[in-house]
Amino acid sequence: MTPKAEILARFAGRGDDRPFYLPDLTLWYDWHRTRDSFPEGWQGDSLIEVSRAMGLPIWQPVRPWRVEHPGLTISRTEEKNERVIKTETAKGTLIARWIVGPDGDWWQAEYPVKSEEDLAAALEVAGARTYGLDTSELARLDEAIGEDGVLVLELPRRPYSDILHEFLGWSEGLMFLGEPAIPEINALLETKLQKLVDEMAGLPGQIVLSPDNLDGQFVTPPAFSQFLSGSYRRTTEVLHRSGKQLVVHIGGPIRHILASLAEVGVDAVEGLAGPPQSDLSLTEARALAGPDLILWGGISQDYLLDMHEPPAFEAAVRQAVQEVTGDQRMILGIADRVPVDADYSRLEAIPDLIAQASRS
Repeated sequence: MTPKAEILARFAGRGDDRPFYLPDLTLWYDWHRTRDSFPEGWQGDSLIEVSRAMGLPIWQPVRPWRVEHPGLTISRTEEKNERVIKTETAKGTLIARWIVGPDGDWWQAEYPVKSEEDLAAALEVAGARTYGLDTSELARLDEAIGEDGVLVLELPRRPYSDILHEFLGWSEGLMFLGEPAIPEINALLETKLQKLVDEMAGLPGQIVLSPDNLDGQFVTPPAFSQFLSGSYRRTTEVLHRSGKQLVVHIGGPIRHILASLAEVGVDAVEGLAGPPQSDLSLTEARALAGPDLILWGGISQDYLLDMHEPPAFEAAVRQAVQEVTGDQRMILGIADRVPVDADYSRLEAIPDLIAQASRS
């Protein structure tokens, strides 16, 4: 069976009893590509080429759309240690700012909504947003992947997740979640997202990724019920009619909303792991989610960092192998994705560790 056929079989719940390992390299790849810090010989290589060189199945998300905000003036300035995006609306100007963090990456230091008055401008941004299909790269990427993996159609983030990630942030901005403007913003963005879902349902491909980065610390069961359940339900209904499956990416504790994701028709959840990364082992997740949801993860990304000794890393891989073995609806991976500063020797060692654990 080719890697492509294996991936599609797993996402259809038709895999065999052996462990199948599929790491999501996108975050790790993008970080090293922009810094030209790959191992020797990989400089300039695509994600497809790097995955193939590592002997791994290819997981290649692509955004077949572009986002625009006609009628608004959006400017971006970037200096050595600071990046600023300014959005000018009739209701005011929104400013987002990033600084270079200790790891050399961009850390968001300022979110657009800083006061109740900023919500009117945020509402205007939501109203102006448009998505347009851009399928120019699909055929080329699909041909380049061949039978070595899958091309994955990536949606924009779910509107409620977008509100948290793009407008409010994770500190003072959370105080505005109860404001009347939040459901209005969510509704506007939801209409635009679902229109794009309708258009993407007709594209080639079988797997669609919703990169929502859900975190149960910020998405409570009531919030899921109010803002997310209907959104997921409509998306999955549209995609299922076109023979597609929806994968939702999570980025933190998920215990209190995992069963709800299964109930609304989501096909797979990416990023599951126990502590220290999250709060559910694959075995615990299966008990909560029921028999049908595809569970992907098992190895906490922290074990790829030198904060944990090698024996702890190896034990984590062995434990994950035990959990996925015999479950045709589980996929072994790094939760929530391969970290940018992963110890490369550990990343390289995982396939052999999986093989050894499978034989024991």
